[in-house]
Amino acid sequence: MTPAKSKSLPNNPVIALLTEINEDNGPDFGKVHSFCEELHQGVSELGGSFYVFSLKGFSEKGVEGFSYDDEEDGWKKGFFPFPAVIYNRVSSRRTEISKGFKGFLNKLDARGIKIFNHRFLSKWEIHESIVQEDHLHPFIPETHLYSETLLQNMLEKHDALYIKPVHGSQGRNIIQVAKNDGLYHASFSSMPERVLPGFKYMSELASAISPIVGKRLCIIQQGIQLSELNGRRLDFRVLCHKNAQQFWKVTSIVARVSAEQYFVSNIARGGEVMKPGHTLALIFGKEQARHQLALMKELALETAEVISKYAEGLTAELGIDIGIDIKGNLWLIEANSKPSKNFEEKNTKIRPSTKAIIDHCYGLCQP
Repeated sequence: MTPAKSKSLPNNPVIALLTEINEDNGPDFGKVHSFCEELHQGVSELGGSFYVFSLKGFSEKGVEGFSYDDEEDGWKKGFFPFPAVIYNRVSSRRTEISKGFKGFLNKLDARGIKIFNHRFLSKWEIHESIVQEDHLHPFIPETHLYSETLLQNMLEKHDALYIKPVHGSQGRNIIQVAKNDGLYHASFSSMPERVLPGFKYMSELASAISPIVGKRLCIIQQGIQLSELNGRRLDFRVLCHKNAQQFWKVTSIVARVSAEQYFVSNIARGGEVMKPGHTLALIFGKEQARHQLALMKELALETAEVISKYAEGLTAELGIDIGIDIKGNLWLIEANSKPSKNFEEKNTKIRPSTKAIIDHCYGLCQP
């Protein structure tokens, strides 16, 4: 294919997704593989073209990558024109802070190529953004950068705490700390609760969790007594996208219920997805469930707006995690700038988040 200009016509755009590609058996786009097939289908139906590429495929003459061949029913390697818009799904934080990636962004800027969600946002960055908005304070658990001094200070104020890696994801390496019966207890997200004995002294607790904390930068966060379903922890993932007019919309909401004896609800840690309205109704009744669901959408949209306001570059997709305590109050747990594609129900060939991404891409292509 002959290299073309960096910008295509708005009604026939070239859209690309950037991610890691394993070519050993194929190509394999990892966790976004099926999502890429949906993007191809959706963009093609609108008259545009779509391909997937890795960082090494980008050159001064064009882009080497893979497009979907409908006749052969598979991905085919080729050389493509520069896209108008790039959706970044690189899964490595290390890659995104490299000199090579920063040079890549500079080349995109020079060619007028737009890229959105161009890097992971850390838990601390997100906290620093939302805490600047006074109206969000009632929904934010007390949060600080971790230190042993703060561990002691916060345990004097709160019965439970969570210690989370600033750059963590999928519920990995989270520590729950609690005090009861005069003892300090620690639980780990990778194991069932209460695998460690209680500690009498704070110094013993700090020593026990130190191998997990290690040299990682972590946050320490107030533990909220969230609602439970049959003794299992519960929170909600609200997926938000910017549409073609640059307004945030809620694309989907799911309830996430933890595996038994685990305190995180992440699917990667054995959690289960349920319908949000039904789940809320089981706990609070139908009328209150409808009210809470509406408030949840409103809170997620306000949070997405604030994060995108302070984040570097273009942010167009966020997964907002919201908890509801036993009194029915909403809490912002965290937000993910590259949310998993495994939450939505696959009732249609093209899921809502795929349509939302395409809508946003077409909006960015407008002159």
